[in-house]
Amino acid sequence: MKEGRVLVVDDERMLRETLGQMLTDEGYVVDLAVDGDTALDRVHEVKPDVILLDLMMPGMNGRQFLQALREEPAYANVPVLIMTAVHGLEVNLANVGANELVEKPFDVEDLLNKVALAVYRSRGDNLTPQPLPPTPPPHAPTADERGVVLVIEHDRARLQQLDLVLSAAGFTVVSMTRALTQLTRLARALRPRAILLDLRSEGANDVLSELRGADLSSISILAFARDALGDPVAGDSLGTAQDHDLVAFVERSR
Repeated sequence: MKEGRVLVVDDERMLRETLGQMLTDEGYVVDLAVDGDTALDRVHEVKPDVILLDLMMPGMNGRQFLQALREEPAYANVPVLIMTAVHGLEVNLANVGANELVEKPFDVEDLLNKVALAVYRSRGDNLTPQPLPPTPPPHAPTADERGVVLVIEHDRARLQQLDLVLSAAGFTVVSMTRALTQLTRLARALRPRAILLDLRSEGANDVLSELRGADLSSISILAFARDALGDPVAGDSLGTAQDHDLVAFVERSR
C-alpha cells in the first residue's frame, strides 16, 4: 500500500469516480470534489498530498481554485496536476500555480507515475506527516450511466481518435499506449463495460492471455491489429478495428 492522500477535482462524475477508484486501488487515500468551492473545503479538512484538478468547471473553476489555494500559506506548496482534454494546450504552470499538466485521455502509466512523484515530493517536504484517516471508496457507477471503456492502443493519434469517438457516444475512456502488467488488476477495480486491445501494443499478447485466464467473464474483450497501411489485418473473433465497429462492439457489451 502506498502512503499519500490525493484530491480529485472534476465536475464529470464518471471520470471523477473512475480516477478515484483507480487511485484507491493503487493504495492512496482519495477524496473527491465536484467544483472549486467543495475542493477548498476538502483541502482545509484533510490537506491532501497532491491535487488532480480540472480547469473547466462550473461555479469556482480550476484557475479560481488555484488562485484561492495559493493565497493561503499553509497550502502554497501542495502539488497540483492540471487535467485537460485540450491537446497541445499552452499553459504557463507557474503563472496559474500548478506543477504539472496531464492530458485526457490519460496514459494510465504516465498519470500514476506523475501522482507518485508528486506525493513523494509533497511528503518529503513534510517532516511530520499526519496520519491518514480512512475514506470511503468512491461510489460505483449507477446502472443508467454508460460505463467505462479501457482502450490499449500503441498509436497515440489513434488513441486520441478512439477517445473522441467513444466519449461522443457517452462512455468514459481510460487509455494507455501499452499493455501494463497491472491491466488485469485495473479491470477488476473498474469493471469496465469493455476492453479494446491493440495486439501491436507492447505486452499485448501476455496481458490478453492473463485477462482471459482471470475471473473477468462479464467483461467483453476485443483484440485487434492493423497492417503497416493502417488497415485491419488480424483480430480476435470478436470484431475488426474500424471506429464504427469498435463503438458497436462496446454498445453490444453487457
